[in-house]
Amino acid sequence: MHEQINELISCNIIEELTDHKKLSSGIVLRRINNTKDQQGQFAGIDDNDGLILINVIDMSSSEFITEAGIIRPSEGDNLFTYTTTFSKNKKSYDAMEILTTWPLYRKNQNLQLPMEAFFRSSFSPDHILYLKKNDLLDNVFIPLQQKLKIGRYVEVINWDNIRKEKFHEHLKALKPGEHITYIALIPQSSSYAPKFYSIGTKPHEVTNFSLRSEGFNFKPTHGGHIKADKNEKSIVYYVDAGSNFIGKGIKTKLETAENVVKALRHEYKEYVFIPLEGRGAFGTDQSY
Repeated sequence: MHEQINELISCNIIEELTDHKKLSSGIVLRRINNTKDQQGQFAGIDDNDGLILINVIDMSSSEFITEAGIIRPSEGDNLFTYTTTFSKNKKSYDAMEILTTWPLYRKNQNLQLPMEAFFRSSFSPDHILYLKKNDLLDNVFIPLQQKLKIGRYVEVINWDNIRKEKFHEHLKALKPGEHITYIALIPQSSSYAPKFYSIGTKPHEVTNFSLRSEGFNFKPTHGGHIKADKNEKSIVYYVDAGSNFIGKGIKTKLETAENVVKALRHEYKEYVFIPLEGRGAFGTDQSY
């Protein structure tokens, strides 16, 4: 076990996790074994008892790993949770001030909300203050720069193109019988392009958590499922708008899914999308 972990435990900044049932959404979780030292915000448990984390960081190398990942605890793993969160701690202001006084925060005004979301999702306020005291803030600011491609990791980028291509990759990867969950902004005016976002099969609430810390963050109006199937000629994609988190679940009308399909056809013309009412592209046996 890391020497730093022992110090964090003695300072009541982190504690060992002994019961997964005590985990609550929003808490920062850390997993350490012989080869890995990772942490991120706990967002739920998948159907196979995997722990879903948002904004996962490799703490040993100060690297951003992924927007969302699943930890499946095994022998040799040590799991810890941080004892405070930004929503329930008096030191939150002092910790957030470390970000808001950072030159790159002030320089990138259009990315301030994603920076704040990343800060809150991957760290606890007490941990941030500990890292500052011990001159270890690279653990925070390097992954943040990597995720948002700023500072020493800056690129000349078009965030909307990145978002569109990321979603395209999810569509291309689907095989018959497989599905993804998505959230989307479907504008009422044709003057604005629709926006789609997915991180695979994660629940819509988890997907929305992840979206908040992206450089192309938007406020979704729809959510649902897209399932690939095979007809006589090619792959087709069944689409519903049946999210319970953003929508009416199984009560979603076909007209709503038709609006989503119209937007999908506008963005991804090479695919065949077929709208279904309710949760027809996925089924009713899941909670999201």
